[in-house]
Amino acid sequence: MIRIPHARPQWDARFVSAAGAVVRSGQLAEGDVCRQLELEVCGRLQQLNAVAVDSGTSALMLAIRAVQEQREVRKVGIPAYACSSLWFAVRAAGCMPVLMDCDDNLRLHPHKAWDVMPQLDAVILVHPFGMIEPLVAESWDCPVIEDVAQAAGGMFQGRALGSFGDVAVASFYATKPWGGAYGGVVLGAADVCAQVRRMSHPDVDDISCAYVGHHQLSNVHAALALQRLKSATYERSQRQQHMQWLDAQLPEAWRDSVVGRQDGSAFRYIVRIDDADACVQRWHQRGIGVAKPVQQPLCMPNESILEGAYQAWRHCVSLPVISDMSLDEYEYYAQGVRICCTS
Repeated sequence: MIRIPHARPQWDARFVSAAGAVVRSGQLAEGDVCRQLELEVCGRLQQLNAVAVDSGTSALMLAIRAVQEQREVRKVGIPAYACSSLWFAVRAAGCMPVLMDCDDNLRLHPHKAWDVMPQLDAVILVHPFGMIEPLVAESWDCPVIEDVAQAAGGMFQGRALGSFGDVAVASFYATKPWGGAYGGVVLGAADVCAQVRRMSHPDVDDISCAYVGHHQLSNVHAALALQRLKSATYERSQRQQHMQWLDAQLPEAWRDSVVGRQDGSAFRYIVRIDDADACVQRWHQRGIGVAKPVQQPLCMPNESILEGAYQAWRHCVSLPVISDMSLDEYEYYAQGVRICCTS
């Protein structure tokens, strides 16, 4: 039986060569390759300063702590329907997460977001599942940390996603649009990035800092991320073609339930159905990696004020979007659509 995963990064000889060059150089830890990656990401996100770190979660935590150097930050707003890494990053920075509900398109519900804004000291705005969060272009009464982990490479109002917030973060995790293997990056003003770099290097700083940890990105991981960036635009176009193929394959009832897409990174293809858990199980029986976009919402079922996030968790599924599927895989996937979408 053919198996189709939910996501599959493209690896080829370029990645082997890039990693091998780092090994042969003898400089495997942080070094010049990391600096090259920082410069490349700055150019793509229209920023002047960047610091590569060991993960996207670390990038979020360090971004919050850097903002804390400039003002008191105790409560941080985050989407309730999002990866749990946001929750853990906020807690790791010593702050309290304040959950914000989503609308039917999985973006923040504008009215509910404005309702909680007065109590926030900072907010993390996520472009969910490769789609654009339009509230990133609005004025907030607190610092905005813009998370482009799933939408890197997207544009909005003629600007790169990642250029709107006071601080931006991205992820280099393998399955992300700019994924190498592991890693993340913080972008922003010179003083913010200088503080992040200090907090990432305990061996070269003094003990007066409120927080310092080993968060450097290795040259090996940076080399893999650089290779992914070289093909990111092509892979995005391939995912867009895959989504158009799904549009043509799905029955009308499923097409009508596709969650609205704007010009993002074509990262996820999400539909709303009656029973997400049963749907996932049905596809998995055929070896096709349909998944819930979020394994667990950051709210409990009895939190009625966050009903949008809870309903999204119950009803949304993400269909595999793979940029390099073979003809055999496309045919098998099409068979799965015919069987699983009519069961």
